[in-house]
Amino acid sequence: MGVEKLALAFVLAVSLLSPLIAWADEAQDEVGQTLSWESSDAVMNYEVVVVDASGLEVFHQTVEQPRVELNLKPGSYRFKIIAYNLLEKPEGEAPWEPLEVLRAEIPQPKALLPETLYLEDPVHRFTVQGEFFKEGATYILVKDQTPEVTATGRVVTHSSDQEVSLEFPGLEFAFGTYSLTVQNPGGLKRTLKAALKVKYEKPFDVHLSAGYAPVVPLYDDWFKQTWSQAVYPLAAVARLEVLFLKRAQDSFGLGLDGTYWSGSGGISTAVINSQTYSGGLSLVYNYLFSKQLRGVARVGGGLTAAQYAFDYNGIAGAKLGSLDPYASLGAGGSFWFTRNWYVEGDLDLVHGFDNGYSTGLFRPSASAGFSF
Repeated sequence: MGVEKLALAFVLAVSLLSPLIAWADEAQDEVGQTLSWESSDAVMNYEVVVVDASGLEVFHQTVEQPRVELNLKPGSYRFKIIAYNLLEKPEGEAPWEPLEVLRAEIPQPKALLPETLYLEDPVHRFTVQGEFFKEGATYILVKDQTPEVTATGRVVTHSSDQEVSLEFPGLEFAFGTYSLTVQNPGGLKRTLKAALKVKYEKPFDVHLSAGYAPVVPLYDDWFKQTWSQAVYPLAAVARLEVLFLKRAQDSFGLGLDGTYWSGSGGISTAVINSQTYSGGLSLVYNYLFSKQLRGVARVGGGLTAAQYAFDYNGIAGAKLGSLDPYASLGAGGSFWFTRNWYVEGDLDLVHGFDNGYSTGLFRPSASAGFSF
């Protein structure tokens, strides 16, 4: 009975038997390999013989299926396969074929430098230190809190199998921890848990600013009739804000703000000279469009103290005062020249609850500030 020519194109797959085996320690030199070949319907059994480089037989087994499981140490070997026909007689013998078992090394990432990234001053290049980093290995960074946030590193330099420089283009780092997985071309991989910590260098920011804030009366009818100027330019604003809830893209906090404006109003026979001071508390929200540009929103309220001096055709009259609550709503933006210095522009709407009437003011402002 003729036997079809054996197709000895084989696949050698090397894999770890257990994830507990640590190749770096060389505590385990043997791994599982699968040797397989094409089958033939005219063959009943296959006899497989493997010898090492010295010719010593290290494996000898007869199987019915066209595959055997080996357990060889790294090194050079030869193997041959003898085919037995349906009468269990040797019908064909393949020549000796070389077999090379290579050490399957697991990458051992030990450190990702820098270990801490500060969102105020992020870095863009990292160094992985460890052992057994092969050419063509992949480096994957995963955010621990949200595993769907991943990035594959781009290798900048592969100095040795112990140090690699990486960049993660396109990854927007957020507050939290990241783990690094290194996978060698053979598929073996190892993960360094919490390899990178991303946080703010300062737990909170303190912003102090002052600037120019003219007042534009909007409503009520009596107020606009009494204070008839379109704009009252003699005005100022100062703010002290603490942003204590900081996230990757935005931050929240509280602010104290004080304003001053003065002007003259009244009717033809009586002039009212006013000095108005206000102080309040606001909820503050900052949104980071970029490292230099931020959006700002505020909502709050406080008290307005006004002093009025009456003048009747050059004759000084009575002096009165009032203390009334107000509410405010504002939005604006800031541009940061450095990590500490910035300029800011805002538009605020102020509603005053005066005794007997309500007033509305529009207050644009331009200020300069410093962040501690």
